[in-house]
Amino acid sequence: MRVLTLTGFLLSFVFGQMTGREIMEQVDAQPEPKTMVATTEMSLISVKRGKTKERRREITRYQKNYDSGRFQSKSLIRFLYPADVRGTGFLMWEYDSDRDDDQWLFLPALGKVKRIVAREKTENFMGSDFSYEDISGRDIDDDTYEYLGDEDLNGIPCHMVKAVAKDDDSGYQYRIAWVDMAHWILTKVEYYDRKGSLLKILTFDKQRRDGSYWSVEEMRMENVQTQHRTIMKISNIQYDTG
Repeated sequence: MRVLTLTGFLLSFVFGQMTGREIMEQVDAQPEPKTMVATTEMSLISVKRGKTKERRREITRYQKNYDSGRFQSKSLIRFLYPADVRGTGFLMWEYDSDRDDDQWLFLPALGKVKRIVAREKTENFMGSDFSYEDISGRDIDDDTYEYLGDEDLNGIPCHMVKAVAKDDDSGYQYRIAWVDMAHWILTKVEYYDRKGSLLKILTFDKQRRDGSYWSVEEMRMENVQTQHRTIMKISNIQYDTG
């Protein structure tokens, strides 16, 4: 895949503008660590009748990526704060095949594990504006792509790509992604619901390069239909620690 991606990338300069698929292949080809551990502070912010209400949560995420074999990745999220969600766990297995991701939620108050089935993956994760689908992400072959043009986003030249879901399993009809031309990383994503109306906007507010990897330090997901937003601040990022 990486060889084919590079070939397509070079040919695009000979024959013209890259296609939407080729742009997203460049994003998909970004190097990933073998392991990653990070702490995330999650702020859930709602505005009702002119009043702002904020709830804060803290989690630790562990992830292991695979170069080959049955799995693409395995990840575990543990809630540390506040007391009413402390000990809650979320386990996810991503497969290197057409098989759907497996997701499980551990609820300490009940002492039970709940499997997240396909119809529940469009629901919000632990009261945030991220759905279970958002957390697991989508395989590059799950969508078709259309190049929409270029646009400066906060001074960053970006390609704009429309990604349309091939099936009805997604909670979105399509997404529009802004891709940093210089570094091939996402800077913004708009999510449109099954009726084609703008539902959510994801922005990557702070990103930095750590050696071979790009780290997201702060991101914001806003539901424009409910006026609710979730801000994630990621810290203590550790790569390839085993």
